[in-house]
Amino acid sequence: AMLNQCDRVLAVSRFVRSKFIAMGVQPDRIATLHIGSRMTQLAREFRSSRHRRPDSLVDGAGRPLRPIRLAFMGYNNWYKGLPMLADSLDLLVPEVLARFHLHVYALEGKQMEPQFRALEPRLGGLTLVHGYEYERIPELLEGIDLGLVTSVWWDNAPQTVMEFASCGVPVLAAELGGIPDFVRDGENGLLFRGNDRWDFARRLASIAANPGVIPALAARVVAPKTMAEHVGELERLYADRLS
Repeated sequence: AMLNQCDRVLAVSRFVRSKFIAMGVQPDRIATLHIGSRMTQLAREFRSSRHRRPDSLVDGAGRPLRPIRLAFMGYNNWYKGLPMLADSLDLLVPEVLARFHLHVYALEGKQMEPQFRALEPRLGGLTLVHGYEYERIPELLEGIDLGLVTSVWWDNAPQTVMEFASCGVPVLAAELGGIPDFVRDGENGLLFRGNDRWDFARRLASIAANPGVIPALAARVVAPKTMAEHVGELERLYADRLS
């Protein structure tokens, strides 16, 4: 009832819009407006200051030249799916795990270290960083091939998806909540069935068998709007209501 008294209700994704409607908010009051990311500007500044050429993942025939660099980034809690990631990797045979160098940048991630260390002998590489500064994200993601967004709940519009995209990194993400607003399966990223360890492991095995799909996805990643662009959209919405 309170939301229906507003001139305009903004939803950060189509999923959130559907939840508002299910709660009884009048559809004509709701606008879906994706938020911006400060990371887009930070990543641009980082790239302009670097002249390093990234090393190729595959050769001209699509054969792998090195392990695929995967990255999880964010908080270690059940909802963000870091335990599910470890469980899913443990389902893979050693020949597949050896194709991946896993990078885990997780705030409060130290409690998960034993589980990842147990996987380390089978992995092609393991990098664990327990916490990071926001401004260092472009540096941490330099050279990463694929981001992992393993949420096990209805993530409304996760910033990590936007941060990966800002840095030009495609993601393998859970098909939950607002994530499909930003990740289109087979176009600019890949989706798996949310909170399904077997489906996630299946997608990883498919990527290991066909790593050439990653550069094709990366070529279609588009950075999200900047915060300045987002503010401009908000100002136009206010001006429209005031006119």
